[in-house]
Amino acid sequence: MLEALGLIEVVGLVGAIEAADTASKAADVKVIGYELTKGSGMVLVKIVGGVSAVKSAVEAASVAAERVAQIVGKRVIARPSDELDKILNIEKEKSDKKVDDEKVIIEDSEEQNEVTDNNETDEVNEILEEIKEIQVVKENKKNKKKK
Repeated sequence: MLEALGLIEVVGLVGAIEAADTASKAADVKVIGYELTKGSGMVLVKIVGGVSAVKSAVEAASVAAERVAQIVGKRVIARPSDELDKILNIEKEKSDKKVDDEKVIIEDSEEQNEVTDNNETDEVNEILEEIKEIQVVKENKKNKKKK
């Protein structure tokens, strides 16, 4: 269970990166990721940590991100339910353990590293596809204005 969950939704990736950077510098919190919306260019930044740390980090991040982007929403949830892990795609630290003659053996996590690398590559590809879509829309708008 998380102590607190902080959510900051901004328009644009630059604002989201600014928010995440400021939040991580402002308090003892961990940025657990971001999510891109389909359309509207909104990005949700997710942070976790102690309740007071998350509150101060969200506030500082909101002020910093507001200088470069529009803030859509912000929220701090103290002691969120474990059921939110499914929605937020929070991966808890897992290690496969086997008990053999009262000894705990932790298996090598090379497969997990490969999966993580693939997931990161997929995220990068998704971002690139969204950027291409935005560029196509912008070019279409320019072409319509020229006509």
